[in-house]
Amino acid sequence: MTSPTDSPSGAEALLLDLEAQRCDAMKRADFARLREILHPGLTHVHAKGQTDDYESYSRSGGTHVDYEQIDRSDLKVQVLGTSAVMTGRQLLVALRKDGTGTVRIDSRVLQVWTQADGGAWRQIAFQTTPLAMSIT
Repeated sequence: MTSPTDSPSGAEALLLDLEAQRCDAMKRADFARLREILHPGLTHVHAKGQTDDYESYSRSGGTHVDYEQIDRSDLKVQVLGTSAVMTGRQLLVALRKDGTGTVRIDSRVLQVWTQADGGAWRQIAFQTTPLAMSIT
């Protein structure tokens, strides 16, 4: 997640844990937990370029697919006061609920996290850029 020679700061470790929780909530279709992790000002840019805000993502995120795998690697976190930038790789595998196949996306991801009221970290921006994408 971070460089092997660096141990993450408290904020970095917390953000890495929140990212693991976000991925787990997506796999479990736990939209209540996702709403707690995501900021109400969210901008989420998907692999094909479509965008969602907090409300539309809460309504539609994952409703067309069942996530089988979400693996994050090479995660780097840069904390900048009350904001943080997270970058890394994501491998996502999902089954389309309509039975039309499997989606596999290997991508680079850029995320922005911010401390909301009360100091809780929440993800406010997400953008994925596919390195490879297949639908079978």
